[in-house]
Parts: sequence; C-alpha cells; structure tokens
Amino acid sequence: MMVLHELGHFITARRAGITIQEFGFGLPPRIVGVNRGGVIYSLNWIPFGAFVKMLGEEDPSEPGSFARKGKLTRAIVLAAGSGMNFLLAVVAFGLAYMVGWPSPVENEVQIVRVVAGTPADQGGLREGDQVVWMAGRQIAKVEDFRAIAQGNLGRAMPVVVLRDGRELYLTVTPRANPPEGQGAIGVAISSPTRPQPHGPAESVLFGFERTLQIILLTLRAPIEVLRGTVPADLMRPIGLPGMAQVAGDAARTVVDTGMWFPILTVTGTFSAGLAVANMLPIPALDGGRLLFVAIEAVRGRRVSPERESMFHFVGIVLLITLMVIISLNDLITPLPPVEWGVR
Repeated sequence: MMVLHELGHFITARRAGITIQEFGFGLPPRIVGVNRGGVIYSLNWIPFGAFVKMLGEEDPSEPGSFARKGKLTRAIVLAAGSGMNFLLAVVAFGLAYMVGWPSPVENEVQIVRVVAGTPADQGGLREGDQVVWMAGRQIAKVEDFRAIAQGNLGRAMPVVVLRDGRELYLTVTPRANPPEGQGAIGVAISSPTRPQPHGPAESVLFGFERTLQIILLTLRAPIEVLRGTVPADLMRPIGLPGMAQVAGDAARTVVDTGMWFPILTVTGTFSAGLAVANMLPIPALDGGRLLFVAIEAVRGRRVSPERESMFHFVGIVLLITLMVIISLNDLITPLPPVEWGVR
C-alpha cells in the first residue's frame, strides 16, 4: 500500500517535470541503491513503507524542484498518493465482492455455540450444525427454533441436523428452568452467512461505495466517540503490530477456507484509511504540505523554506512518537479476533 502510495507521487511528479532524486523501498539507512535514468532506486534497512525524494521539496531556488512548480501542480502531486490508495481500496473491495461477499442465507438456522453440559451438548448438537427439523417441524428461522423449544419444555423431541453434508437424527430435551443466559437447550443460534459472488459491474460500484463508507466512518469516528455513540476501544487507532495481527488473522482464514474475502477486505480498509490519514493537515504528511500550498494561495506568497522545514521536522518527530505509543498499546492489549463470516 505504501509503495503504491509513493508510486502515485512518483508518476505525477515525473509527468510534471519535477526532478526525482530517489525512490526508496523501506526507510533509511540504505542497504543498496541502483541509479537508473538519474533516479536512485534504493532498498533500505527499515522494512516499512516507501518514499519518494524530490528535488527542493521546500526550496524553490533550483530548476526542476518540487517547490518551484505552481500551486496546482504541487497540490496534484501531493494528493496523488492518497488517490492511488483510494483506487487500491476500490479495486480490493470490488474484488472481494466479486469473489464472494458474506451474505445472510435465508431459510437456514445454524448453531454457532454449544454450552457444555446442557441438553444440546448431551443430545449431540455441535457448533456448525444446521438445524433442519425439530419435533417434526421444519426450521427456517431463528424464531421457529425458539418457539418449538419453548413448546416442548421437559419433553424429549427429535432433532434433525445437517453436518458435513449428512443428516443426523438426534434427541434433545429442553429444560424448563435453565440457568440465566443459556436458554432451554443451551445453544447460540443465528442465520448463517456465506460468500455470495457478484458480477463485475456491480462489484466495481460496490467497491466505490464501500471505500467512501470507510472514509466517512474514519472521519466521523472521533465525533461519535465524543458523543458516546460508539465505544472508544472500538475506534482505537492501531499501529504496525495491530495491522500485522489483523492481516495475519485474515491470511489464516484464507488458508482455512479458501476464500479471498478477508485479505481483500483488510487491504481495502487499510488502504482507504491510509488515503484519509495522509490528507489530514498534520505536519510531515501530504495533508500538512497541502496546508502550506493553501496558505500560499490565501496569502499570495509562500512560507519561508526554513519555517516550513522546521514545521515538518517537528511534525515527524511527534508522529514517530505517537506511532511508538500506539504500537506499544497493540502489544500490551491485542485486538480481539475478527469474525469474517466465511465459515
């Protein structure tokens, strides 16, 4: 995602005639660099992200420098990174929708949890079973299951479930006075979700809509937390350890199920979030640099290179400090596992 982000800057800067000094994979110090066409393509020791170094990013005195270009050109180059992340998010969500987006399955009831020692456990019900019949009646909705269980309290009743493609005939006796929170049988049930493939045109439209939803949610999240409508821990920022945990969970789900939805969704979500984060008017980020372009447009003259450089230097120090704090929080308080809905 970061490489694609920097590629957006690279392509637009080259087309605008800006001198590119280096395109780096990872962050310095440099391991090795190759000069091609006047650009150093480098591999660096810190295995995180990428960067594009342009001539004169704050100093307009040299020909071919970034700062020497017009305001619109600089704004386009700065916004191009987030633009590439936006496109990546659209493509990732679109592909996820095309290969199979989890959707509720009608007319099915599935057991998602069995409490040990309950009638369900004693009768042989297991997590993942699809309940087909109970007491001679077909089960099509969660409400059917609950009504039949309540109508047979204390009486043994036949239950037919579908497990691994085979029908099993079991007997379960609902309890008249179950412990609080367990129910008469002792199971948690729901309508299952399964990946549903969609057509290319519909998938592209969905990818665009989903990307916009993630961006709007990201922007609205702080307000909702302050209002108390969303728990703060649900909207907590995550660093590299948290991102690695989520991506790892998604990759394991892909291996276990053969469905690409989880990893594509993670890619789309992270990429859309990166598009937003980089556009925030924070020092050292693209949005912070765009802020100086806007100030220049309003004032009619640019801020001195020395002041802008100091502004971004302070900003990057604060950002690195914040990233370290967030990453430590990820390690101390790992994120809960994600339910991908592709069982």
